[in-house]
Amino acid sequence: MKAMVVNNWGERSVLQDRPVPEPGPGEALMKVRAAGVGLTLLNMRTGRSGGTTPRIMGHELGGDIVAVGEHVTNVKVGDRCTVYFYLTCGHCRWCRGGRETLCEDLFGHVGVHRDGGFAEYVALPAENFLPIPGGLDYEAAAIAADAVNTNWHCMKLRARVTPHDTVLLIGAGGGVGIHGVQMAKLFGARVIAADVSDEKLALARQWGADETINVRSTPDVVAEAKRLTDGRGVDAAVDYVGNGPSFQSAMESLGKGGRAVIIGAAGGDTTFTARNLIQGEQEVMGSRHSTRREFIETMELMARGLITPVVGRRAHFTEVEAIFDDIIAERLLGRGALMYE
Repeated sequence: MKAMVVNNWGERSVLQDRPVPEPGPGEALMKVRAAGVGLTLLNMRTGRSGGTTPRIMGHELGGDIVAVGEHVTNVKVGDRCTVYFYLTCGHCRWCRGGRETLCEDLFGHVGVHRDGGFAEYVALPAENFLPIPGGLDYEAAAIAADAVNTNWHCMKLRARVTPHDTVLLIGAGGGVGIHGVQMAKLFGARVIAADVSDEKLALARQWGADETINVRSTPDVVAEAKRLTDGRGVDAAVDYVGNGPSFQSAMESLGKGGRAVIIGAAGGDTTFTARNLIQGEQEVMGSRHSTRREFIETMELMARGLITPVVGRRAHFTEVEAIFDDIIAERLLGRGALMYE
């Protein structure tokens, strides 16, 4: 089969011929039909998430099950499936409690600690395959697997968005952020979108943002967020960029009772004053991907047409590096998507 392989962390992926993997006991083999591409992959490609090389990356996937190993009962040949990102133990208190993102014995991530789907076929533990509901195509299911389900988990459980809230989204025009705009609007919030270009902000407005902040022409995001809320500050701020200055802005933009949530993982330090958190009863927290149940819920929302996948560029999977180049140059609007035919 054809596969895009990272031979060493930090290097670009290259096209190679690989044997089609055979599913072992408890595993299934999927023919990949579509994949999503985002910044998370570039962060993982640096090697910061561990794993060994050579490695086939790619975890946002949709396709068809074509073979199953022994003892597999949850999927069968012919099933349309997508892929859950985390390789969890299934036995610790967090897994049994329905919070797999906090697994105490995490084996790793698809596409980092085990070959992913930037190839014609991918073999994984059968429990990592989830059924695609009717009415949802392969590409939408692939994008749901990270860019959308991450927002469902965040808005519902971490930021706890309500129709009474004003929400600041930092990095709102990116592959995850643009679906965050839609998700926050689904929860009824007023959305302030912040990003680095007028093109990204125009996209955010197209998908529901009420106000926008260009962080290059208006670098004081905190002052602008306060101005747009008549000095009160926002009820929730979600940072999709995840560097020190961006999350500092998220925290300092909060009003009383505000929740600052970091999703991006660019790195960097922030500071806060404990007295301010106490007096304003503010919360600072992280949000990590989603559970399997939340992933299924996300696909159901999308199948009903409540959230629409926003794709800025499509390419054949052998051209994934061209989409990475667009992400690095900050010119990709929305999510990247890969085709396999």
